[in-house]
Amino acid sequence: MKIEILKQAVMDSRDGITISDNFIDDNPLIFVNPAFERMTGYSFEEITNINCRYLQKNDQEQPELEIIRSAVKKGEYCLVTLRNYRKDGTMFWNELSISPIHDENGIVTNFLGIQKDVTPRMLIQQQLRDEHQSLEEMKVHFEQLSIKDGLTGIYNRRFFDTQFEIQCKIACRNSDSLTLAMIDVDNFKSYNDIYGHQAGDEALIRVADSLNKSFQRASDFAARYGGEEFVILSSGMTKDQSARHVETLCQLVRDLRIPHSASRTGYLTISVGFSVHTFGPLHPCNVLLARADKALYIAKERGRNQCFNL
Repeated sequence: MKIEILKQAVMDSRDGITISDNFIDDNPLIFVNPAFERMTGYSFEEITNINCRYLQKNDQEQPELEIIRSAVKKGEYCLVTLRNYRKDGTMFWNELSISPIHDENGIVTNFLGIQKDVTPRMLIQQQLRDEHQSLEEMKVHFEQLSIKDGLTGIYNRRFFDTQFEIQCKIACRNSDSLTLAMIDVDNFKSYNDIYGHQAGDEALIRVADSLNKSFQRASDFAARYGGEEFVILSSGMTKDQSARHVETLCQLVRDLRIPHSASRTGYLTISVGFSVHTFGPLHPCNVLLARADKALYIAKERGRNQCFNL
């Protein structure tokens, strides 16, 4: 039972976790968790059985790399912050700690790596150090690296698109299920017309916050898809579990009791279309997206303020 709990904790961790083999030349990775795959954009198959220096691409002159090499050689712990590069080439700052794992004879058999994306912290430090960099240049730099929606603070469409592809690959490999829910705030145009765009923005922030707080698993997330549309991606749930969760989302928004005079209920509500799909090796991601989108259309056609599964 304890082994299963430990395994679940590793697989659900928000931090990237890796294990390398110290008995094989060049210390290749033999395990990475899903968070590491999401962080780097590489799949398990692409990055195991080789050394993880590919994460630095051509940026191999970082002095922290020598600290790592020395720690591995001595079988010691170390903590460094590196410039790493995702599969798509975008840079992120990785706070990496490596710890030796010993066998019963005290011999180092493996190294455990914990990876944290500390890009926001490093960018702030960089801004404070460089007083001469223009505000406009810094704004562009932040926008390029940003994965959060500027209004609601939850993940944005760019992040969703990337993560959706990664999660589909993981689900295909593990023959796991994914639940995709597409959400539309009901009669939102009329809400803006009646109460004004500032009130509309405040309503979207409250709805997004409710959706974002509904998760228990680290791998699940909500994103703003565009305008008054949101998406939620969850893994490993059955159809019954997904249906209960989606109905909870609808009720959470009803419970906000945001007045809306043009709504039949008198309050702001949402419509949700969702689909649950168990993936195999050749199942494309766009099937799940298309089914969830069609389900949302049906939910709205049936009168809104409801969820529909397809």
